[in-house]
Amino acid sequence: MKLDNKKYKKNRRLSKWQHYIRNYIRIRKFFPFNNFKEFYNETRYREKYSKIIEPCADFRLIDNPVEVIKTIAELKSLAKNVKIHRVIIDLTNIINIDIGAISLMLSSVKELRNHKIRVSGTQPLDEDVLDFIIKSGFFGNMSNVSPHINNTLQSHKKNNKNTLIIADCNTKGRGQLIGTNIKQIRKLLLGVENHYQPLYTILMEMNANAFEHAYNDNKKHWVLGINFDEKSKKVFVTFTDNGLGIIQQLNLKRSTRVKEFISDFAKLKTPDVFNNGILLQKVFDKIYNSRFKSQINRNRGLPTIKDKNIKNQIKNLICITNNVYLDLTTDKYIILDDDFTGTFYYLELEAENF
Repeated sequence: MKLDNKKYKKNRRLSKWQHYIRNYIRIRKFFPFNNFKEFYNETRYREKYSKIIEPCADFRLIDNPVEVIKTIAELKSLAKNVKIHRVIIDLTNIINIDIGAISLMLSSVKELRNHKIRVSGTQPLDEDVLDFIIKSGFFGNMSNVSPHINNTLQSHKKNNKNTLIIADCNTKGRGQLIGTNIKQIRKLLLGVENHYQPLYTILMEMNANAFEHAYNDNKKHWVLGINFDEKSKKVFVTFTDNGLGIIQQLNLKRSTRVKEFISDFAKLKTPDVFNNGILLQKVFDKIYNSRFKSQINRNRGLPTIKDKNIKNQIKNLICITNNVYLDLTTDKYIILDDDFTGTFYYLELEAENF
């Protein structure tokens, strides 16, 4: 059955009012303001309640922890600022970055979004840095990425050997998720997709600690990062949570026996002055752990993590929490200038560890 074209076109004609409404709706989608004054006021409002964070050029956590933690601490502090509605992370001038800094940045973004703060950013000019961030999986956890980055993500999706995942209270089967990624690590290093109990024990301890923090249930989360370097044949594993931090938890829940320990240390004839670095060392010490069995569960499994490093089941274990950077391989620490509210772990794996 053929339609009468004249009749069809007549039915499709819109009245002037209908044209006006249609065009008005289209324009408002792109320019939702009644006049320039309204547009100007909105722009000034956004500038006033927006914050731009610009990381240092050498944004590597392991090599430049003081500067990186300074940036992350500033980023995380914005979650408590009720006046801030939008945060822009300017990555333009970064020339070096590592998986540790990326993991901390992603955890901070997650925390800001939990507080209803919009987060956006710029991409690095350095192509190697941009490529590293894309392959790390960072942009895969972000929304509204540029078409170029989105296309690159899709092209790397099948062959990407790196992982960066977020788990929160709504994530079911966190243990199974960790186990699956451990099998992937063994496949990267040995070509065989098998389980590795020492690493599973470590990550499950970190997982348990992450969900025992004094936060609202819907704001607890952790970020697991796995980065494979084909040149060195090493896997770099990072684990980040956004809790209070080990030292801060101890300070809030110190028992009389912990206070006695600090007092006893002060009486020793030693040039060292008791500080958070020494306290964190003792937290990972088996003697400390056995003496304070009544302490919160936060401490009980931490010596196990250190023990795996001593037995060479993992390598180069590092812990950053509050204002302490502790290298658990050398037992040396750095007191940071800024406080990182949370706990971060870094470790390496090679084929010989298995």
